Amino acid sequence: MYYLLFIFYLALFSFIITKIKFFISSGISKTLLITLFIVKILAGLIYAMFYMQPSYHADSDSFRYFEYSIAETDMLLKQPIYFLKDLFSFGYNQIGNVFIGNDSYWNDLKSNIVIKLLAVCNVFSFKNYYVNIIFFNFFFFFGLIGFYRVMKSIFPDKGLWLLIPIFFIPSFLFWSSGIHRDGLIFSITGMTIYFFYNGITNKFSFTKSISIIVLLVLLFSLRNYVCLALILALITWFISTKFNNSLLTFIIVYDLAILIFFLSGYISSSINFPAYIANKQHEFIQLSGGSEINLPQLQPNFFSFISYLPTAFDMSFLRPHINDLKNISYLPAAFETFSLFLLIVFLFSYRNKNMKVHPATYACIFFGISLLLIAGYTVTFSGAIVRYRSFALPFIITPLFGLLNLKFFRKKQIIS
Repeated sequence: MYYLLFIFYLALFSFIITKIKFFISSGISKTLLITLFIVKILAGLIYAMFYMQPSYHADSDSFRYFEYSIAETDMLLKQPIYFLKDLFSFGYNQIGNVFIGNDSYWNDLKSNIVIKLLAVCNVFSFKNYYVNIIFFNFFFFFGLIGFYRVMKSIFPDKGLWLLIPIFFIPSFLFWSSGIHRDGLIFSITGMTIYFFYNGITNKFSFTKSISIIVLLVLLFSLRNYVCLALILALITWFISTKFNNSLLTFIIVYDLAILIFFLSGYISSSINFPAYIANKQHEFIQLSGGSEINLPQLQPNFFSFISYLPTAFDMSFLRPHINDLKNISYLPAAFETFSLFLLIVFLFSYRNKNMKVHPATYACIFFGISLLLIAGYTVTFSGAIVRYRSFALPFIITPLFGLLNLKFFRKKQIIS
């Protein structure tokens, strides 16, 4: 029964994506669109199989969300009004701080959104986890194609090659295809960039502006620091369009942002960003796991952040090291980390230095690096850093790939 249902929905959504104008306008053929979608589904199934292993299943957020969603589906069918109101209720004495991870409505909201979405999908999937993978990846597909359309518009000479860093970075494909927040967050981010780019290029219509606001609110609910990092990148992007030197604009604005970051505690104790970052790292330190790394505790002051910077860089760009490998499951992550680091160095070294860099390129790269550094400052597990880093990689590698000087390689082929 469920096998037939899975095949039915896979065929149905494969057909649907070839009829949606947003996907067709990307210039990707119908066959390739279906292929990309199926690749995502297969990755989602691998994700599920990985977390079906006894050693990982008990701690799997994905299956935990699904189990909670079953009762939510019953609530949706019997009490639909209460189902919606329940999303805005909380069982604490107060709503809690937006940036605190414990006893906070805001911390629970990011999981509750996924559970509520799963509950809706359950109505159509007959409460089957694997069929829900198809629904979720359909939602994920919008942001991936939206981001591709922006990159293709900026780098028209790279065309379909840009799909490689967007769809086929192994860790990103794995983590963004399962039933979890990551794929949803990337999809929202990709669509926000898409609407913003069109607003900058053409005009910020009422529809585009409202779409950006709604997407940012949803993004903030799911992962607030990603939303704040994205807002900073978009604001700087907008400012840079008024000046000739985009890079200088980004450097100045981000320097000001760093200054505000460290002064935030003096402005108000409720927005002490260094304290929130340090607190997040302390929460990770208190956890236990097989890939835990013994790191110094970060303190909420400027000098502690500066002295910790090499460690944050090592965590975000280079972990896991070979000596971090405690079981064979970390081997692909270590190999990918080494390969991607070399790839980034290669792409940066052979970029087209004569090409005028579009502000969107800087926005994506600065945004991606910001996310990597935040992860580097907070995460203390080499296994977990792979997941958090994977989200940022397409925003860095894709524009660098777009800047690659293909003429250099053509000349070398002619000479040889």
